Amino acid sequence: MPAKSESELQPFPPKLGEESFVVAASEAVEDGSASPPSQPWQTLFESALDAMLVINDAGVYVAANPAACALLELTQEALIGRRIADFLLLDTEFEPAWQEFLAIGQLRGEQLMRLESGRVKTVEFAATAHVYPHHHLSVLRDISDRKQAEAERNALSQQLEQWVISSAEKLEITEAELRSQQQRIDSILNSLECVVWSIDPSTLKTIYVNAAAHSVYGLSPEAFLADAGLWFSCLHPDDLPLLMADIEALHHQSKVDREYRIFHADGTQRWVRGQACLVRDKAGNPLRIDGTTVDISDRKQAEFALQDNQATQQAILEAIPDLLMRVNRDGYILNLISGGEITLYGPIAADQRQSVYQNFPQDLADQRMHYVRLALDTGTRQHYEHAIDLNGKLHYEESRVVPLTDAEVLVIVRDITERKRAEATQADLNQKLKLVNAELNRLATVDGLTEIANRRSFDQALDLEWQRARRQQKFLALILCDIDYFKPYNDNYGHLAGDDCLRQVARVLSGVVNRPGDLVARYGGEEFVLLLPDTDLEGGVEVIEKIQAAIAQCHLPHAFSEVSSTLTLSFGLVCHCPSVKEHSPRELIHRADLALYQAKAQGRNGYAVGDSFG
Repeated sequence: MPAKSESELQPFPPKLGEESFVVAASEAVEDGSASPPSQPWQTLFESALDAMLVINDAGVYVAANPAACALLELTQEALIGRRIADFLLLDTEFEPAWQEFLAIGQLRGEQLMRLESGRVKTVEFAATAHVYPHHHLSVLRDISDRKQAEAERNALSQQLEQWVISSAEKLEITEAELRSQQQRIDSILNSLECVVWSIDPSTLKTIYVNAAAHSVYGLSPEAFLADAGLWFSCLHPDDLPLLMADIEALHHQSKVDREYRIFHADGTQRWVRGQACLVRDKAGNPLRIDGTTVDISDRKQAEFALQDNQATQQAILEAIPDLLMRVNRDGYILNLISGGEITLYGPIAADQRQSVYQNFPQDLADQRMHYVRLALDTGTRQHYEHAIDLNGKLHYEESRVVPLTDAEVLVIVRDITERKRAEATQADLNQKLKLVNAELNRLATVDGLTEIANRRSFDQALDLEWQRARRQQKFLALILCDIDYFKPYNDNYGHLAGDDCLRQVARVLSGVVNRPGDLVARYGGEEFVLLLPDTDLEGGVEVIEKIQAAIAQCHLPHAFSEVSSTLTLSFGLVCHCPSVKEHSPRELIHRADLALYQAKAQGRNGYAVGDSFG
């Protein structure tokens, strides 16, 4: 036997069926024959699926069953008389390990074996010394394919892990950028003189308020966030019913605009102008009420002063940053005052008349005159917003049209470009965050090659469905399937064709298994797994037969298969109703894997049903 590490050279209980065959082998040796005698044990020895060999004290094979000949690729005549060392790698120190094995008496483990063709196989072995004086038994099983599959699965797992790490790093960078942009937006909103706020439409609880709340109300943003009724406690009692009516009206109109009185924290009364709109989701359900509140105390004082002193009125109005103009029904500007922020017009001489159409785009002038006439006809204040190109840059304006007399209105224009940009930036950030979250979730749950659920998604679904089946006392079916002779397919047709083959099989499985709750996932390599809740054994067999029929109809050529000229699958099926004491579904996977192994051992291109358990 080959040299082994200290952890591998351990006594072990009989495995792989050698306890049953020790008697047969010992009787064969006692009889002096090269194979077991003609009795029931000889049949077991000859028909065993695992390779069985009898070795003498010199390490020479004296008996071998057909499975051993197939494993070592030699006839029985050629194999008898060969030494174990003939099949070990050249750098293996055989003699010390062999003597240690004879002293221990039993040994099991894994070993690389070199065939005469030069091929190297990985085998799992279990050896028992002295089954009969000076004769020893070795049971071998070829695990080369399993080892290769494990290596490929580990490589894929490492690739996926690297992918997830890379995606997480990208997400972290994106989140940092979003936080930076959010900070810039907060900085912009907090630099505004008006209060920008957002409240819940049902509870009226504050969702957001900027720093301007402190200057307008004398209260911190945190105070409004903590107390939903603080807004209303600041209102003048006579104006409270008007504001409540406006909130109710938002459900029937797009926006409301009102001037009302509040009490500052220092006890002084102030005039403010509040605008609000109801934001809805795509389904039309209310999400929040967004609005702005501007301190217009100075403007109101100016309006009151107009009634008494024109000179005082003019001085106050010039201090207001908005653009104010008196316009008559015919569209002529009678008076114009600009505080400096909006300078669309030059000064108007007292002996000259200027139309709103002069130096103003036709469509915007038509829009302004529409609201001018509407305000005069209804006697009510009008409000609208529009965009305008100024020196190659897009600006947004907010206009309020207030009737002064039966023939004149006051048009107040405010530049709201920064507010619009902040709103657009916030909406863009929200959309980007949704896309990043969606992509991360997809990467974590979908197999990149086949676009079906990956192993992680399957493990999560299995735990959930197992608990549901245990709680509801219903059957849960699990099918493991494997593409027959996929390695020769991949080696001869190429990896690109192999990848395409995996994708086609995934599409077939997804097309057959389409009930809500059913799951098709890539288990690893060329293995797929199907999780079928509330499905008994008969239902699981029906699903397998449908898959076999669908695969056959695809007519995928496989000239290197030993069972068919077209692509075929092998299936392992297990169906179980968990008891209340069973907390883990791992035994379900284990038995499905054993059933799949049995299906392969039976010649592939078929299915095997796993043993029941409980």
